[in-house]
Amino acid sequence: MANEPANHRTIAAEAIKSDVKNGVFLGNPVLDNVVSCVIALGTELWATKRRMKVMEAVMAKHGVTEAMIEQYKPTDKEVAAWEADRDRFIDLTMGPLGNEGFRNVAANFPKRD
Repeated sequence: MANEPANHRTIAAEAIKSDVKNGVFLGNPVLDNVVSCVIALGTELWATKRRMKVMEAVMAKHGVTEAMIEQYKPTDKEVAAWEADRDRFIDLTMGPLGNEGFRNVAANFPKRD
């Protein structure tokens, strides 16, 4: 930390460098990548859910009840914006699962116009 003296002693060990992200653990690098994505999405989802729990607790302390949240009716403009954001999220996170994957990585890919 910035306030610690320069001669501050620590017992932390240096990290062991590795190339673990290039390892193949499930027999197929594509499967490893998909599993890594799923784990990352789960991590991000839990962080978001936990933050929501904190926000709900703070809001409850300031008079916003769970019933008020559940009964909220978004405007048509909000619904459209939220649906567009949902669709973007689904396309970004799940869209690649629909790729046909019929070309080998070494294939000559056609040029796009």
